[in-house]
Amino acid sequence: MTELIKQFIYFIFSFISNFLLLKKLIPYLSKTIPAIPNARGMHKFTKASSGGLSFIIIYSILAIYHSFYLPLLSLPMAIIGIFDDKYNLSRLIRIISQILTLLLIITYLNNDPNTFVYQLTKYGIFGYSFLLLLGTSIINFINFMDGIDGLVCGSMIMIFFTLNGEIHYLLPIIGTLCSFLYFNWYPSKIFMGDIGSLFLGTFLTSLIFKSSFGAIGIFKILILCSPLLLDAMVCIFRRLIHKKNIFNSHKSHLYQRLVSNGMKHSTVSLIYILSIALLSIYYAYS
Repeated sequence: MTELIKQFIYFIFSFISNFLLLKKLIPYLSKTIPAIPNARGMHKFTKASSGGLSFIIIYSILAIYHSFYLPLLSLPMAIIGIFDDKYNLSRLIRIISQILTLLLIITYLNNDPNTFVYQLTKYGIFGYSFLLLLGTSIINFINFMDGIDGLVCGSMIMIFFTLNGEIHYLLPIIGTLCSFLYFNWYPSKIFMGDIGSLFLGTFLTSLIFKSSFGAIGIFKILILCSPLLLDAMVCIFRRLIHKKNIFNSHKSHLYQRLVSNGMKHSTVSLIYILSIALLSIYYAYS
């Protein structure tokens, strides 16, 4: 069996498995972890949350089967995420959990001299500080952007698809996210919740940390992710300039302002997804 056929089978299996699991989970999560509309949200109806549980379960099983253990290091953030979805944890617990999880990932990857992590940790406390700042920023930025139907899920599909040519074993998570997008696209039946967005942000960070392409390669990955990352970063800078608390919930992100001004969730999400698709061409040929 050729490698291409095997990868196609993994994609189809992950897609179907996650689709069937979501069919079972949506009624259960609608009752146990509902996302109730509020003044700060972009949705008008109560829906199931923590849908990220489905693609995390399926992808973790397939990752173990392939002896690809890197995604498992993002599971602590998934656990924090589901508790946050249910009980709204404090910011302090979230940030401490992020730092500890990132230190776990750094320790795991630091055994490989070809990784970005290994090159940075040679600079001691400065290298570790940079990695933690970069990692917590990416994790929180991805979490901030998960506010409308299909935006983060669709964007991450495109990002992982672009990186799959260089980092193997991403097709299974692409398959699970594609089936999740079916239920998450506007009008959505389920949200991925913090469990999903924190896991994806942490896993994306671990892939960047694992990269062996040097500073230029890391910069290219960040450019690929820039539609998500820049929206969140610019929003923080704008709130700082206007002396607003950056930790309070708000509707100041570009995607939120576009929806508030009448654009459909699906239209706004497509703008971000297609922007990443165009950047993927630059990534592939630069």
